[in-house]
Amino acid sequence: MFKSTKGKLIFVIIFSIICITITALLIMYSKIDIEDQVEQETILNTQSIQTSNDEQGLDLKGKYNQNDLKIVGKQASQEKIEFSYFQIEGLKDKNIQEKINKEIENVTFNSYKEKINIQNVNNLSVSTSCTANYSNILSLNVYCWGRSSNTVESEIIDIEKGINFDLKTGNQIKFREIFTNNAPMYDILRKCAYNSILRDRAELTLSQEMVINNYGNIEEDIALVMELYKRDKINQFYFTTSDIIIIMDDISIDIPMIDWSNYIAIYNKYLSTESLFENDDIGYNNLYTLTTRQKDSYYYYTNYQNESNYFIDIFFEWQEDNASEFEKQLVASKIKEIEEEISNLKVLANQNTQNFYIMNYKITVEDYFDDFTKQNLVKCVERGNSYEMTVHDFTENIEPIIIQDNRNVYESDVEFVYDFSSLLNIAPQELTEYYNPKTEQKVVI
Repeated sequence: MFKSTKGKLIFVIIFSIICITITALLIMYSKIDIEDQVEQETILNTQSIQTSNDEQGLDLKGKYNQNDLKIVGKQASQEKIEFSYFQIEGLKDKNIQEKINKEIENVTFNSYKEKINIQNVNNLSVSTSCTANYSNILSLNVYCWGRSSNTVESEIIDIEKGINFDLKTGNQIKFREIFTNNAPMYDILRKCAYNSILRDRAELTLSQEMVINNYGNIEEDIALVMELYKRDKINQFYFTTSDIIIIMDDISIDIPMIDWSNYIAIYNKYLSTESLFENDDIGYNNLYTLTTRQKDSYYYYTNYQNESNYFIDIFFEWQEDNASEFEKQLVASKIKEIEEEISNLKVLANQNTQNFYIMNYKITVEDYFDDFTKQNLVKCVERGNSYEMTVHDFTENIEPIIIQDNRNVYESDVEFVYDFSSLLNIAPQELTEYYNPKTEQKVVI
């Protein structure tokens, strides 16, 4: 009787221990599962935020800022080769700046080596240019051009490469990263490859019409582009403010951003809350998307300001070299007048926020010999006007004209002097003044 009771007691104790162990294990695994779920949810939420940022397409009425970088031109030479490239200055993070500059030098000095034996070349020029410098991104095009020396008639040889940087990290941007996560990549590539190949094979007839006499194996060529993308092998490309160019062996594939604006992420993807740059006055701010401006030596003075209720766009063209003292004084006086007028406009805009104000001029100063008066004169031409309207009228009617003119600037004679006469019944005015630089007096011609 005692043995039987003792046996039952041992059994109950062992059974209880097993139950407690199983329960503890279940609780522990349940806790681990809950923690895994929380971790997974956190990852998904993070991915969701990233996806939201990556899927912000291009706003066709939006604006962007150029990078406040100095682009410093460089020259170098080796036997038979002349190099032209650049380095960047102005990043706060000097390690990233050095990393990018070394990569620019590396791709410049080695771009030809894969396909060209320098011993078989008479001469070679390598030019690395900046094609995009905005929204914390940088894009470069490297072009090699020369003549071979291993044939009776030397042949032209050329090589093109592209390289693209994220200025936040110094890492290179991959082709897929230009687009939003939901971009229909196969559709984009198929249509753009087709159009680019047709354009490349078109010929101009005597009647000035473009015709295609030989389509070639166009489907195979398109299939090659698609296969390269499928294998993540589209590595040679660059972009501008308006186009993405894929570099192929025999052709370049052009992807116009305006045609696929909902899927272009490059204007927004690499922006940061804090500035990456040491200065804030080098690049233009509030330029319209798909447009570009260059701060170069062509214009002596420019002033571009695009704010909530005023728009200023002024160009001053003048060659300072060998200019007379009178010319220098005249130019300084004109610029002073411009800046005083700008200050007055800003005060007016601040006082009348419901109104919109535009100040738009191009001024040219040059010296020349006048055949009629038989004397050296200085000519000053001012073309443009100032305008006032409501903010609503500007946004709905006038701003689209400005945007379109800026996007067409390289396809027309537009020089950033806008004509709103069809809507405002006020056309740009033109005033021409002549001066005798010796007497500093105006001359009537």
